[in-house]
Order: sequence, then structure tokens, then C-alpha cells
Amino acid sequence: MNSIKLLTFGWEYAPIVTGGLGVVCRDLSKSLAAQGVDVSFVLPKLPKQVSVDYLDIINASEIEITEQTVKHIQVDTLLTPYASYDVYNKQLTALKKRLDLSEDAGSLYGYDLFNEIERYAARAYDIAKEVNPDVIHAHDWMTFKAGINAKRATGKPLITHIHATEYDRSGGNPYMEIVNYERMGMVYADRVFAVSEKTKNTIVEQYMIPEDKITVIHNAVPYNGERASTVVPADKKEKIVLFLGRMSVQKGADYLLKAAEKVLKIHKDVKFVFVGAGDMLKYLIDMSIDLGISQNVVFTGYMSHEEVDKAYHYADLFVMPSVSEPFGITSLEAIRNGTPVLMSKQSGASEVVSNALKVDFWDTEEMANKILAVLMHESLAETLIDNGYSDLERLSWDKQAKKVIDIYKELIQK
Repeated sequence: MNSIKLLTFGWEYAPIVTGGLGVVCRDLSKSLAAQGVDVSFVLPKLPKQVSVDYLDIINASEIEITEQTVKHIQVDTLLTPYASYDVYNKQLTALKKRLDLSEDAGSLYGYDLFNEIERYAARAYDIAKEVNPDVIHAHDWMTFKAGINAKRATGKPLITHIHATEYDRSGGNPYMEIVNYERMGMVYADRVFAVSEKTKNTIVEQYMIPEDKITVIHNAVPYNGERASTVVPADKKEKIVLFLGRMSVQKGADYLLKAAEKVLKIHKDVKFVFVGAGDMLKYLIDMSIDLGISQNVVFTGYMSHEEVDKAYHYADLFVMPSVSEPFGITSLEAIRNGTPVLMSKQSGASEVVSNALKVDFWDTEEMANKILAVLMHESLAETLIDNGYSDLERLSWDKQAKKVIDIYKELIQK
């Protein structure tokens, strides 16, 4: 078989647009290209003069579309992979005010989140006809309509890749229109990829998708086989426990704060560092004050990837206390950076990471005990670090990309 021609639809691609989904899309695409796949990756809006040497990045906003109802407009998108309907509308209202736009601003930015998704999907039809791929791969719900349109244009097989479901993001209170987009994407797909068995079970139970239509492709991180060289300041006096993620119900930062209160009753010289932003941030700040531990808690807000790597190096323990985590790639990033990991049993990563401590997110007593065990017993921390690298070797992107390519070939040959 000649090189597979792949058309991929995404909403972000690190470092052009940076986020967890963007990092996964970049690393998977890079490994696919390294194994001979001809990758064209579509994004809704790009800065000028962007190029990546191992794939073709297509700027959807520059594609002239044939539908009469939508014009060829440069769309400065407000959408992010984790935006809710309400968050999008708040951002649009703020943008209108800042730029002094009229109420007709929807003709430029989309009247709401779903209108913007439809605009992206409309362009996908013409992009697909021009690229004429062998297979189509759409990442998460905002691109599923685009993937369906590409399939209609070409008749080629479609894979929809589920990195998180609305049930995960919403903490069990899903916005049903988003659920319907997700279900539609999975129904029209020839194959559904899930990032964990946990996610696969959610897809079967909540979306009624047949189990044999779903393939689990666990996430990975790039790893060159070298151990992290950790340089910690000599004057560091406090132990550091690190949380990294969105401040949302899904990520469980509030449970870590409850555990932190218990830890600090026994070990006073611990700093709990929370990296990230989100709709729960103010609640979490207030909670740390109410618990009487605010002097030992730091909320940093957003950090760049370079700053995050430095935070991992400084940390004595990384905790991922997620309530509902489809995978949890930050756990692998921590291991790569030589940081011991404590993760919730409710994370997809717990299925494949052997060398980490695990706890039920709600069991804050046990969470505190395990935090203390790592902070007070250096040998335990060193064992977790040393053995953790074997998990990275098993979960290389090259191995995961090979599984993906095998599915491509299977679908193309049908």
C-alpha cells in the first residue's frame, strides 16, 4: 500500500494553540508522519507564516466555501476544547464590548458556540474534496460535524477520537446539545477511538455505541529514554505538592485541598501549588481560607510548558485527584520529569500506569496518608521515580501510532 493520506480535524495544535488536546494531537501526528503517513491537519484559525516540517497544516478560515449562507471570512475563534456554551457566550459578549462591535458581530465570530462549529464544518466539505484523503480523523466533539461533512464529500472512512465526553467535563450534568453532537459523530464514524477503557465504558453506557465499534488508544508522551536531570535550589526548605489542571469539578482540586488540611496537621512545612485556571478558582481560593491553610497554598494561574516542566522538577509529589478523568496525560509528564505521582483510581491513566500510588478521589484521609508517605519516606519517592520510566517506555507514541495505522489500513481495505 502507498503512503496513507490522512485528513485530520482538530481545534488546537501545540504550540500554535496550546492545551492538553493540542499536545496530544501534535505528538500523535508527529509519530504518524514518522511512520510514513501523509498528514494534513485542519485548524479553524492560524497566525500567519506558520509551518510544521512533518505535516501540512490547513487554515480553515482561509478556505473559500461553496455554501451561499457563509462567506469567506477570517474567523478569530473564541472556542477552546473545554469551553461550555455559557463560557463561549460570555467571551463573545466581552469581545463585542472590547471591540465596540454591533449586535451583528455574529456574522464575523459566530452567533454562539454551535454556530461557529457549523461554520468550521461547512469549510470541511471543500477542504476534503481538495485533499481527497484515504481516511479522516476528527478529534473531540467540536470537529465531529466537520469530519462527517468530509466523509460526505469523499466517501472515505471516518474515525472520531474521544479525548473526553460531556459527561466527564460537566461533572455528571451534561449539556444535551453537546451530547447530541458527540453521539452524532460516533454514529456516523466507521470507528471510534477512546483514550481509555473508562472512556470506552462511558461511550457504551451513555451514547449506546456498540462495543465492537470502539478501539482504545491510550495516550502517551514523547520519551527519549533518558532520566530527568532535576536541579532543585539548595535553599529549598519546604516540601512541594503539585496539582496541574483546569480548576473544574472534573479535576478534583477541592478534594486535594481537603487532603492538604489533614497533611498540614502532621507536616507543617509543605506547600501545595495549584497550577491552572477555571471556573472553580475563586471557590478554591475561598476554600483554602475557610480551611485555614491559605498560607500553605499557592494558586499560580496559567503556566507555559517550560514553566510547567520547572514546576514538576521542584515538586516532591504530583497529585492528580480527578473525579472523572478520561486519561490524564499530566501524570505521564510528571513521571518523565522525575516526579513521583499519586493519581485517582477514577483516571484512565490508572489503567496503564503501574508505578504510581492510587487512591479513590473521595477518600481524602487515604489521599493525605499517601501524600505523607511520599514526603516522609525518601526511599518510596525514589522507587516511584526509578520504576516510573518503564511505564513511559511501554506507552510510547510510536507504539500507539502503529496501532492507529493498523486501524487506518483495516478501514481503507474494507
